[in-house]
Amino acid sequence: MKKIVLLIATGVLTTAACSQVKLPAAYLKDSFPVLIAHCKAVLDKAYMVQKLVATTDTLPGWEGYPVKLYQYETGKDLYTGQPKTGMVYLLNPSPQKLAMWIATACWTVKGSVDSKYTDSLLKWINGQSNAQFPVKGVVYEDQYTRNFQEPYVFKDGVTVYVKDSTMFPRDKTCTLAQLAFYLRITNDDLKPQTGQYARIASTRREDYISNGGTADVGDAANRKIKWLSVVRDLYKKAWNSDENELIILWAKDHL
Repeated sequence: MKKIVLLIATGVLTTAACSQVKLPAAYLKDSFPVLIAHCKAVLDKAYMVQKLVATTDTLPGWEGYPVKLYQYETGKDLYTGQPKTGMVYLLNPSPQKLAMWIATACWTVKGSVDSKYTDSLLKWINGQSNAQFPVKGVVYEDQYTRNFQEPYVFKDGVTVYVKDSTMFPRDKTCTLAQLAFYLRITNDDLKPQTGQYARIASTRREDYISNGGTADVGDAANRKIKWLSVVRDLYKKAWNSDENELIILWAKDHL
């Protein structure tokens, strides 16, 4: 009861939070292992999961969760001809957890765990994030120009923008000092507007609001920093659950 009261008070609770999805027993026995295998194939290609530097459950805001710090290298950059080095804290699901999140989302939204739904949702998640949840740090992506590795700073699963312009590389190659800074940023280091999409399914503020979310997170034109705490709370809640409400919210509006 205390947990539900807290979720209501913070504006995190939506319609999916009060129910527990029970998947068909026949599906869990016959088809669910196939989905787990597909999820494993996605997670095995999570490109930031390279050199494990440390595991911690004391990261501020994420106490009690097994956050992992990785150092990784990109492929050769289009302009420098060299790979770029990134550092990021990740809290990625296991294949089993990811499969359960996908299956329960499909069952909740479509009343079905047919592979046309589960495979479609997994394909979307793979394309958006490789199922990687960046708690804090830099994510290099060649999102707009193939092989041009551009840095994006993340906090609580959302792209953020640092206030201090000297702490973001003009040449799009982060220094060691900048990488270290991104690993310890707080909201005080950030501009008041954040990115739009929440990992791992690119959930939008509009998905949250249209399905009962009440926190003042703004919208696409006014991307308030409150979105970070909502995403953090929902992902933490999902970590110990068969359901990931961030995925359910996206699926309700798009699947």
